Amino acid sequence: MTVANRRRGADRRVKHATVDVERRSGLDRRLIVESATAQIHAVLELLTQLADMGALRDDSRRLLDTAMLRLRYALERMDLE
Repeated sequence: MTVANRRRGADRRVKHATVDVERRSGLDRRLIVESATAQIHAVLELLTQLADMGALRDDSRRLLDTAMLRLRYALERMDLE
């Protein structure tokens, strides 16, 4: 059977399929963002405590500093939205 022959059959696609969509209100979205913001603040506090302990090697300290910088950047972007 060739591709052309298979395509000559009846169209099996549904023309008007209903889809249940869960819509979030603006308040719901803000609460999610606030929750994410609070979580990022908490992570930054924990990472800062870890960095202040001074028990990390130089390469681990650089990785930690990079992670903290990325989290701060993400937090700033979230605050703008």
